[in-house]
Amino acid sequence: MNKKIIYSLVGLALVFFIGSLIIFLKSSGDSKKKEPGVLAEDKSHEEVKEQAFLKIKVFFLTEESRLMRPVHYEIEDLPIRQDLYRNFIDLLIKGEENYISPVPEGVKLRSVYFIERSQLLVLDFSDELISEFPGGTTGELEFIYFFVDNICYNFKEVKMVKFLISGNEYQELAGHIDMENPFYPDYSYIKDTME
Repeated sequence: MNKKIIYSLVGLALVFFIGSLIIFLKSSGDSKKKEPGVLAEDKSHEEVKEQAFLKIKVFFLTEESRLMRPVHYEIEDLPIRQDLYRNFIDLLIKGEENYISPVPEGVKLRSVYFIERSQLLVLDFSDELISEFPGGTTGELEFIYFFVDNICYNFKEVKMVKFLISGNEYQELAGHIDMENPFYPDYSYIKDTME
């Protein structure tokens, strides 16, 4: 009789132990399944940064007028200002359909520098600016003020623009306009309408 009681108690303890082990393993598995949900919930509370855009007006030359006319764009407002300037200059170089670009074919922007203390933006273009430039005083002025007016109009922190070609200063672009000094904007070249 004593053996029967002992076997019964051992059997009961064994059943209790196995039951406890199953409950423990099941609850452990459930907590692991919930973890990704908890992480997802935490992620939903993280601050999501929305992509910010900047409304700009780019002025292009037309056949009908000697004044540059505005075209409206939205560009990504990048946190690094020089990246923003570069994207803007690339937009100018690319041009716009049905408008005239004073930028010679093949010209690329090598680099851009902003000297905050002087409020000066330095644009360094590729050699094609010299080798492919068509020439003429009007062409030089259109090229210069296409960049200077567009940049200074859209970025108020920039008060003047200096041009380099392959990292070097050039006395002139095509024999007429002194390129050694920075240029201030001359808004007489643009038509600021509410189009």
